[in-house]
Amino acid sequence: MADALREARAAERTTVVVVEVDPSVRPVPAYESWWDVPVAEVSDSETVRAARREYEARRRQERWFG
Repeated sequence: MADALREARAAERTTVVVVEVDPSVRPVPAYESWWDVPVAEVSDSETVRAARREYEARRRQERWFG
């Protein structure tokens, strides 16, 4: 894997390193969270642009709870 990372860092374009894992070997512990995966910022599609505007409007309404 170290070789793949070195190659990816040296590449002049976007590179993907795929690492196959066995989740039964070392499971990830449970945690209380979620990922914010936004809609694309740039698109030729009006549907995607509308979804982005909606995402941004809802994002402004988010609040931190602690």
